[in-house]
Amino acid sequence: MTNKEYISTILGKFGVSAAEIDILLLEQSIIPDDPITETRSLKEAMYNQLPLMMAGLQEVSEGGYSVKWNMEGVKAWYSALASELGLDNKLFPKPKITSKSVW
Repeated sequence: MTNKEYISTILGKFGVSAAEIDILLLEQSIIPDDPITETRSLKEAMYNQLPLMMAGLQEVSEGGYSVKWNMEGVKAWYSALASELGLDNKLFPKPKITSKSVW
């Protein structure tokens, strides 16, 4: 299995297009046709790129054809991925206390 096949299999089930996967590979400096040697770097690439992809996401409907992402599925998967990698969830950051002052 290649890097692109792995990422396409994971993200394809959420409605991420082939073009968006190509952009992810390019922006994360992953060689698409290289065989997988380990999955952590690919998971980190998806972890890093997905919030950027979602920021500009628009659902498109035209003439009976529509393109939609499974947003709830993506959010749940991303949360699980962040937890697996031991990284902060960029989609749902934990609130931070900045002051202890009382009103």
